[in-house]
Amino acid sequence: MELWTIVIVLLAIAIVLLFISFFAKDNGNKLADEVRDYTLQQTEDIHQLKQRIVALEEELGKEVIIAEDAQTVKKIHNLTKQHIISMYVNGKTFDEIAEQLNVPITTVQLVVDNYIEQTV
Repeated sequence: MELWTIVIVLLAIAIVLLFISFFAKDNGNKLADEVRDYTLQQTEDIHQLKQRIVALEEELGKEVIIAEDAQTVKKIHNLTKQHIISMYVNGKTFDEIAEQLNVPITTVQLVVDNYIEQTV
């Protein structure tokens, strides 16, 4: 009989705690909001710092060419892709291509896989 009373008391406590958990405020949302606000503030601060750096470089007379640099990297990347594909078509192995062009083997595999998917 004593065991049953303990079981019933524990069950009653569990039910009460369950109802309390439904009505308790969720602090997880408050924490998520704080993290989001902090991250947004940090992003804005970084953006402002970058703008200040660009302004200072312009004042010092340094050329700031951001868009042209991006296009150059993209052209070089496209040339590298074309070179990888031509070497692959000529029968070179992934290892040989990676060694000759000084790029990772995974990059060579990715470019070749994309080439094969486009031709199929």
